[in-house]
Amino acid sequence: MAVGLFGGTFNPVHFGHLITSQRVKEMRELEKIIMMPCNISPFKVKASDLLDGKTRIKMLELAVGNNAGYEISDLELRKGGVSYTYDTIMALKEKHSELELIIGFDNLIDFDKWYRADDIVKEANLIVLTRKTDHPDKRNRFFEQAVFVDSPTVEISSTEIRERVRSGLSIDYLVPRLVVEFIKQEKIYL
Repeated sequence: MAVGLFGGTFNPVHFGHLITSQRVKEMRELEKIIMMPCNISPFKVKASDLLDGKTRIKMLELAVGNNAGYEISDLELRKGGVSYTYDTIMALKEKHSELELIIGFDNLIDFDKWYRADDIVKEANLIVLTRKTDHPDKRNRFFEQAVFVDSPTVEISSTEIRERVRSGLSIDYLVPRLVVEFIKQEKIYL
């Protein structure tokens, strides 16, 4: 069975990440989803709000609990430096022969800017989350190779969550309960 790779900053992980990844897992009949926080995104090098990797891993672990359908990987964090998807896929291929890279429609639009984009699609199936708000008229050469999965529109952003915490507003129902408690306990994003 194939394994899904779902990368991101997860700063913090929220229900949008979990709902969409579960949807892909079910629709694509994946063995599991590997959630992998990046060390430094090549597209977000100035991430001043980015928590350390250990804290983001802890929040992911709290979010998925003992769900056997999920694996939390610190591969990119251990590697250090800028996280390139191609390098991650090649490292994962040593253990998983069939990989599916899960990205949002917005990432597909700019996929030709990704490091070794042509090689990525040779090594992993490209699974693209689509929403009703996406603009299918924006295309590039990778559209032909992509598999589109209709995703529920979950308008939650990690940026909004961080801002709500700073403003003293509730993040209940945006983030799993154990993650909410951890953020409060550790005084994260204040």
